[in-house]
Amino acid sequence: MQLNKSEKNTIVLATIGMVILLLVIFQGIQTNFYELDHYLLLHTLLEFISIAICVSIFIYGWLTFPYNQSRILLFVALTFLDVAIFDILHTLSYEGLPFFRDSNPQVATWLWLLARITESVAFGIGIYLLGKSRHVNSIVRNLWLVGLVLFPLLTSYVVFSFGAYLPKLIAGSGTTALKNSLEYLIAFVHLMAIVYLWKKYKKKKSIFVLNLMRTSFFLILCGVTVTTYQTGSDLILLVGHVFKVIGYFFIMKAFYNANIQVPLEDKRQTEEKLLNIESELELLFKHTDEAIYIYNLKDRMLVRRNPAFTRMFGYEEDEPLSAASLVPETEKEEFEHLLSRLAKGHSLIDYKTQRQHKDRTLLDVCITVSPMKMYDGEMFCASIIRNITEQRKAEKELQEIRQELEETLEQHQGIIFKFKKIDGVFVHTLIDGKIFRELGVLPEDVIGQPLQNIYPNTDVDLLNRYNERAWQGEEVEFQYEVKEGFIYLTSLIPIKRDGDTVEVLGTVRDITTLIKTEELLRKTEKLSVVGELAAGFAHEIRNPLTTIKGFLQLIKKETDEKSVEYMSIMLNEIDRLEMITNEFMAVAKPQVANYQMEDLRLLTESVIQFLSPQALLKDVEMLMIVKQDIPFIYCDSNQLRQVFINIYKNAMEAMPKGGTVTTVVSIEGEFVSISITDQGSGIPENLIPRLGEPFYTLKEKGTGLGLMVSRKIIESHQGSIIIKSKVDVGTTMTIQLPVNKNSGG
Repeated sequence: MQLNKSEKNTIVLATIGMVILLLVIFQGIQTNFYELDHYLLLHTLLEFISIAICVSIFIYGWLTFPYNQSRILLFVALTFLDVAIFDILHTLSYEGLPFFRDSNPQVATWLWLLARITESVAFGIGIYLLGKSRHVNSIVRNLWLVGLVLFPLLTSYVVFSFGAYLPKLIAGSGTTALKNSLEYLIAFVHLMAIVYLWKKYKKKKSIFVLNLMRTSFFLILCGVTVTTYQTGSDLILLVGHVFKVIGYFFIMKAFYNANIQVPLEDKRQTEEKLLNIESELELLFKHTDEAIYIYNLKDRMLVRRNPAFTRMFGYEEDEPLSAASLVPETEKEEFEHLLSRLAKGHSLIDYKTQRQHKDRTLLDVCITVSPMKMYDGEMFCASIIRNITEQRKAEKELQEIRQELEETLEQHQGIIFKFKKIDGVFVHTLIDGKIFRELGVLPEDVIGQPLQNIYPNTDVDLLNRYNERAWQGEEVEFQYEVKEGFIYLTSLIPIKRDGDTVEVLGTVRDITTLIKTEELLRKTEKLSVVGELAAGFAHEIRNPLTTIKGFLQLIKKETDEKSVEYMSIMLNEIDRLEMITNEFMAVAKPQVANYQMEDLRLLTESVIQFLSPQALLKDVEMLMIVKQDIPFIYCDSNQLRQVFINIYKNAMEAMPKGGTVTTVVSIEGEFVSISITDQGSGIPENLIPRLGEPFYTLKEKGTGLGLMVSRKIIESHQGSIIIKSKVDVGTTMTIQLPVNKNSGG
């Protein structure tokens, strides 16, 4: 182990002291045979040196207490004041001095021993409580002072008053066993102190602890030495006093180190750090990009500003300026409110507002202001301003872009979403779209949740298989149908970085209409073929019917009266067959719209007559009420015939158990009104607005196109269809057509 300079000096001192002690003990120096002529002077001088050291220790501890607030150091300092008092009385009462001529010779020795005991007890307690010190206030300090001053005075009074009755400490041949025992006990206390201090010193090599070890060592030498003298003027006594002086000196040195040297060194280091900090702050003040200025809170005039302030606001460094000059008119009221907060000692941190340049240009800024109260009571404010104009502009642009993106996503006809795999589960990171919002769910309710939360009515395992394929880097497209009858097409595209999939972008489109349109096209093609066949079939039937009708008319002229009745019936039925074939050809093979003036009443009656056989089969009675003379209207009779057929067929299908279909024809203002009422199950009110939408139907095998086509035909005639219905009562379909309105197609 390498020794430092202090440790080497300690070893040298300990060696010298030990050598002197051994010489004294083994009479290497015949100290007991030297009775000095000037012993009293030397003794007094050494004692006063010890007293001066004790008083110095007290002064060190007392004066430095306000700074260190250490209870232990104060206690030790006060006890060494006690030691000083005991030593003063010991010195003044020593045999040969004129101050206490009548005192017992034992008194001076008892006072010496009391000083030694007080010092050892204080030393032991102080070392034990070292590091466990608690702070005390000034009142407790003064109470301690009074108490510890009274202790030596009262004790000394007892010794002076009852010295003759106290056990003897010295005899004619030297010290008694009692004195020697007490001196050895004191030496043992110091030896234990050395052991304890050595353990602390090994953990942390402190010069303070080392000086305390030196003290204990020389006080041990003192105690052992003063047990070997034979007369009161032996040289050996002076050697013991020298050891005591050295021991006390090292206590004073330890106190100096703890209370003066270390604090002074700490102060010096603190001052250096403060200078470094001040230099760094000055560099920061001058070279930062943020504007820093200090102003008086009372008159608001700037007292200092940095170069960045000049660059930011355009004012010269030496130009008189008020902090209010930086505030735009719109922010004056806010500025006064902030000043009132600062006056109350509240700081402002990262406060976003606006300030103005010298040329009145507005700047978006972020301000941090700290109020400072000076010793004279004046308030100053240190303000740091960061120009965030560009940042605000960028944030605004970013917000606009984000809003546009959100609106685009929200208006997307389907669903756009992104997901990634977290802890083995596919989790949404983005989702929006019209279909999604129609479900009544907000994006924030789904983002961060497992993927299947958006598809609660689908096969989750099947979806996860498709998602896993996309996560492995494959582009996937699939369609699925939900219980509500909607069909969706989903596309999954993996997003890769460095060859690894980090996210999957997906889209969902509602293809229900597309699928149904394809099915309808296929049905339409079939119907077109059937229509052509039906038209040809009707055409072929009409020719022989014409022949039969002609021959029947000839036969009718030549037959008897009874057969004429049968012939008339047959001719009527043939006329009926011709009408049916004509209607069938008109519906099966639509023609180009042909607008002309038509009798709406006759047109309605012809449709009712056409549908009568079907009505009879379904046990439906067809009634027609014409309230007044109905004028001719400008229309395409074939198109209106198609509308009436659709509406009558819907009415009959709504009454599977039979009933009555009532048709009321009337004039309402400038419109002819045809109201067709059935006695069916009715339609719920909330579903009526959707009637007429493509593919929306309440019939099991319907397409929803009949009413849609009918509505378009009526609208092309500048008319309208009004639907009123009551559940379990029936439905009324009212067609309104304008009178004498040329609305040709």
